[in-house]
Formats: sequence, structure tokens, C-alpha cells
Amino acid sequence: MRAGNPPPLCHKDGVTQTPFLACRNVQLSLGGRPVLAGIDLAVPAGTLVALVGASGAGKTSLLRLINRLLDPDAGTIAIEGQDIASRDSVAVRRGIGHAVQGGGLFPHWTVADNITAVPWLLGWPRAQRQARALELMAMLELPTRLAMRFPHELSGGQASRVGLARALAASPRLLLLDEPFGALDPETRDALADRLLALHRAQGLTTLIVTHDLADALLRADLMLVLDQGQIVASGPPAAIVAHPHPAVQALLAAPLAQARAIAGLVPR
Repeated sequence: MRAGNPPPLCHKDGVTQTPFLACRNVQLSLGGRPVLAGIDLAVPAGTLVALVGASGAGKTSLLRLINRLLDPDAGTIAIEGQDIASRDSVAVRRGIGHAVQGGGLFPHWTVADNITAVPWLLGWPRAQRQARALELMAMLELPTRLAMRFPHELSGGQASRVGLARALAASPRLLLLDEPFGALDPETRDALADRLLALHRAQGLTTLIVTHDLADALLRADLMLVLDQGQIVASGPPAAIVAHPHPAVQALLAAPLAQARAIAGLVPR
């Protein structure tokens, strides 16, 4: 954080604490177009945060800033009280778990090698990497016979599990997920979202997930952030967001609510 500028505080379970992740007045333009405008954010450790909003609202750009794939035009981002701009960008990224839609796997690497990409970069011995790959495959219910297969031999659900395993491989405390299950069928997506929630809780992770699945955000997140035109227009527990919806939230809710009513009308009484 800037000298003389104390870190923001946040509240969890009635306790005031320094946030695990903090953004202050973060601003970003790309190609001369404003993308994020004055983002302020304080996330307690162990929180699962869902970032929702229309396409182009700035959700992915915010994750890329936190992961130092981009640098802000103004403002600060701190992880565990340390301004990430003061650290080597590669070191920042290697300390964060990151998964994207479809897994983003290296096509010519085996499943085991994909999972342990970051441990390999960190210089882990081969035996330790192999053990970690098998541990994560068991954790994510991937059959061990897939360890030596390649991404093109996997189903969509399997590839997404491998992508999540890779994000967890080096035991990060912060997990950034950008629509990791967006291309999957509803049943597989729901099962993986439940598995992610269980891992998030068991490992004490702080997790930010970009999602267009509003039901997932409402049912599983501790905190929802609603972005609209590069600004956070609503934030808080999901129940509070729905109880007093911002117009942007009402717009997001309109389609799924209309679909739910239409489906209800088809079900025999």
C-alpha cells in the first residue's frame, strides 16, 4: 500500500481484520477505453467471492489485474497486506491458483504434467510432482488411469477437473477462477461447483470466481460482487443482494426467473 495509507479493514464473523485481498481505487483502460473505474474491495481470508455482471463489465480484467497479467493505470492491489506492484510479477502468479474455462491445458503435455506445471516451474523433484498429481486426481475424483493421457482424450468435465487440479497444485492460498465450468452441461457443472466449494472450505482458500451462473453465485458464494460498466454497483452476501437489488442485479435476474416460471408452467400439478 502507499506510504502513510493504512490498509483497509473488513469484517468476517463479527471480527474486524485486515483483508487477505484489498483493492483501492483500481483503474484500468485498454486501447483507450475505460475498463475498470475506481474499484474498492476488501476480501477476508477464507471467503468465496462470486463476480457477476454482463459481458464486458470488467470481471475478467479484475482477475487479470490481481494475477498481475495486467497492471492498473492507478490504484493499488494488496495480497496479505503487500502491494503486488512491489513484487516480481512471475512470483505473484506462481503463488496464485488460476483456472479458466475449458481448463486451458497444454495440448502436448500429459494430464499429470499439466497438473504439476507450477511445481515443475518451482523446481519440485519429479517424485514429489508425481505424488502431488495423484493426490489431486484422487481429491477431484479423476481416475488415475488418466494420468498419462493427453487433453484431447478427456471429456469436458475431466478437462475442467484437471484445470482445477493444476490451479491447486502448488497449494496456493488464493484461487482465481474465470468461468471454469462455463462450457459444461448443467449436471456436470453443478457437481464440480459442489466439489470446488468443499475444497475451498477444507483448504481454507480465498477464492474469486467469475461466473454467469447466477444460481451458483447465489447458492454457494459468501460474497457477491456485481460489476456494471467497470464499477462495483453492488456487493454483499447473496441474500442481501437479492433483497435490495440494484437495477443491474434485476437485469441479471430477469432471464433466469422468467425461465424458472416457464418451466414451472410445464410441470403437471
